[in-house]
Amino acid sequence: MESPLASFPLRLSCLAVVLTLTLACTGSSADVSPIDQQAIRKHLEKISANPHPPGSPAQVLVGDYLLSELKSYGAETQVDEFEPITPIGRLKMRNIWGIIPGKTDRIIILASHYDSKYFKDFRFVGANDPGSSAALVLELARLLVKNNPTDYTVWCTFFDGEEAIDEWTDLDSLYGSRRFVQMLESRNQLGKLAALFLFDLIGDSKLTLRRDGNSTPSLNDIIWTTGQEMGFGSIFVQGGTVVVDDHIPFARAGVPVVDLIDLDYPEWHTAADTVDKVSIENVATVGTVFLAALPKLAKALGSPPARRTTRPVRRVR
Repeated sequence: MESPLASFPLRLSCLAVVLTLTLACTGSSADVSPIDQQAIRKHLEKISANPHPPGSPAQVLVGDYLLSELKSYGAETQVDEFEPITPIGRLKMRNIWGIIPGKTDRIIILASHYDSKYFKDFRFVGANDPGSSAALVLELARLLVKNNPTDYTVWCTFFDGEEAIDEWTDLDSLYGSRRFVQMLESRNQLGKLAALFLFDLIGDSKLTLRRDGNSTPSLNDIIWTTGQEMGFGSIFVQGGTVVVDDHIPFARAGVPVVDLIDLDYPEWHTAADTVDKVSIENVATVGTVFLAALPKLAKALGSPPARRTTRPVRRVR
């Protein structure tokens, strides 16, 4: 009689072939994500090591780290330094971006702010806000340098001065993104911008992303449908919100935009927004879904909608 173990290796081999063929045919969310969670964690810890509000020495160090990482991936880096007037006087700020070439000079921007809000009464490192999103945009830059699945040139961009220095107003907020739109206009590049995809507060352990009413509905639909089809319906949920964030200056200029953000975060703008509160897995999930949606987004942008001015409804960041 043949031993039951004699055919065991063959059975394992056959099972492996079946599983491989099944995953290859389905292309489901079971596929291995290219997102490196350890890289995200490293970036998060570097960015959120200390409070780093605009104009601070710590913010200079964070910016230098972003530049160093972008250069190490092989992206062309650019910097725009500026000194806006704030409630506490002029502050030195710096927008940073890495350029990933495409087959066309039309541009898709993937963005996050990288400044932590200044609080004089407690220590605020901003691990989720903005550490989680800045870490993800760095990881997306690394992957897209290797494989840009679109014909578009991609700019992985980090805005300084998103947070209000004192109290949120139209003038005391969004310093970096407002400056970036002005810079594009002065360089006659605004017309080359196909879309902006903004990430902010994406590391909540109970992450819930709702479609932002100040974002372009058709682009929202592609990302949320992709997330739900991949099995992440608990994160990319039905329902909406309305947020004022770094996408607003671009929307006002007529650029299609999406803001992926979860403001329902108990530690938001408190001393408890620390690295241990951030779910690296959820940050990676957002990146996985976005990468899966990106070719569909690029296809949709092939015939961009007519540009229009958006009048945002305020939900203060």
